[in-house]
Amino acid sequence: MKRTVSPARQLAFDILRQVHEQGETVSPLLHGPATDRLSPEDRHLAQELTLGVLRRQAWLDFLIERYARRPIARIDPIALLALRLGLYQLKCLSRIPAHAALHESVNLVHEARRKGAAPFVNAVLRAAQREEEVPAEAWPTDPLTRLAIETSHPAWLLRRWMARWGGEETRALAARNNLPPRQVFRYNESRAPRSVTDEWLATHGVAHSPGQLVPQARIVDQGALSPRAEPVAEGWIYLQEEGSQWVARLATPLLTAEPPSPYRLWDVCGAPGGKMALMASLLPESSQRVLTDGNWSRLETTRALLQRQGAPEVWMAQADLLRRAPFAEASFDQILVDAPCSGLGTLQKHPEIKWRLTPAIIQSLARRQEEMLAHAATALSSGGLLTYAVCSTEAEEGEEVVARFRARHPEFREVTRERLVELGLDPESLLTSQTGARTFPHRHQTEAFFVAVLWKRR
Repeated sequence: MKRTVSPARQLAFDILRQVHEQGETVSPLLHGPATDRLSPEDRHLAQELTLGVLRRQAWLDFLIERYARRPIARIDPIALLALRLGLYQLKCLSRIPAHAALHESVNLVHEARRKGAAPFVNAVLRAAQREEEVPAEAWPTDPLTRLAIETSHPAWLLRRWMARWGGEETRALAARNNLPPRQVFRYNESRAPRSVTDEWLATHGVAHSPGQLVPQARIVDQGALSPRAEPVAEGWIYLQEEGSQWVARLATPLLTAEPPSPYRLWDVCGAPGGKMALMASLLPESSQRVLTDGNWSRLETTRALLQRQGAPEVWMAQADLLRRAPFAEASFDQILVDAPCSGLGTLQKHPEIKWRLTPAIIQSLARRQEEMLAHAATALSSGGLLTYAVCSTEAEEGEEVVARFRARHPEFREVTRERLVELGLDPESLLTSQTGARTFPHRHQTEAFFVAVLWKRR
């Protein structure tokens, strides 16, 4: 008898193998060529299975060890992936029949040429099917270990968060990380009038409302927008997370006085270009706009995105900010350093990150971020704005980088509070106790960003 696996489950299994065996990033795989062959329903299921397994991995592994009666380290990696997929369907997706989740997980093992593991996978999933709830005595007694399992976050990371924000906030943040992010967009009226876009959205059942931090951001409350949807593909709108829009607006001053002519903007780590496109739209048309990135292929992607958005002309170049600034002193009036970071603020979209990071990696990133900020600052003119941002929850990458930079460069004054007020936001809900401002998924329903806006004295 021919064994079959649904396209959605097969794709989820293949992506999880690439994530775990080759260290791939999940998002490009979920939106890559392999998904084009699937129906919209199968694409949605593949995405839910892949991200769901990665978000709940520690909890799933706890269950697997219970029903397999052996540690995870002693389970074949292929069987382990099939078990995670099967258990996620059994425990989290009530609309999927149990027999489908069980049999297709067994078939995945057969298709992967691990036939000997098939009886084991079948036995473990049947044991899981029989037990509706794990008894209280089976859970670890250590509170941190139990929290790490229940929220599927590494214990070392939870310990850090608890020391900074307490247990209640930590649990709320971790729980929110395990939920899908909201879909957010902004209008691009250089490509289509807002009325035309709204008519398309209404016709296709997409309802939206203003953002909490950025009223111009639109939160999708009903329906969904795929990359293939006409407004997205034609550039009428740009899918951009609200926190990302917030950073771009914070970084761009309200030029009420006569600005320098031409006004000069540099986006230091600018790929894929979403923040640059927004900043460029907020500045005078005569502005000079420069975007650099360390990766040439990302610059090519950025060029295509900016063209699709109809953004004003942007000069782009590959540059390594770990060596020095590629521009002369006082070359720019506005600089954004949206530095490469741990990405711990993006766990809703990139859950694989939490299973790869270590404190040592975060420390290494912080040293690189500090160098990049210092090098970029040399190109800022007196009276200019320097904005530093990372999509990370960690103080090493945020507050501590800025504190050390300001200690070495007393000519910079922090103006984050002033910029928040200018944007009509409540500073107290966003400012940290040290320096800069932060957003959080559980508080602001957006990615976790750290931002500090610095003004260079004249």
